[in-house]
Amino acid sequence: MTELSLRDRLARYLRNNHGWISSGQLQRLVAEKTSYSPQNVGRRLRELAADGILEVQYRRNHAWYRCKEPTQTLF
Repeated sequence: MTELSLRDRLARYLRNNHGWISSGQLQRLVAEKTSYSPQNVGRRLRELAADGILEVQYRRNHAWYRCKEPTQTLF
């Protein structure tokens, strides 16, 4: 069994926890539970947002993330 990458773990966590979560909160959680650095968490979150997997919202110069809502199609 292979271990999930940080990127996959963050995407899964945000998919399972609906709503906006601050970058700082995610960084603290990952630092507590794993050996990944907060810098690495921030980088992966920005990548996920750039790839369209997460939405990012800036509030008073702090990033908040959530999983992007699936879009409805007619076909």
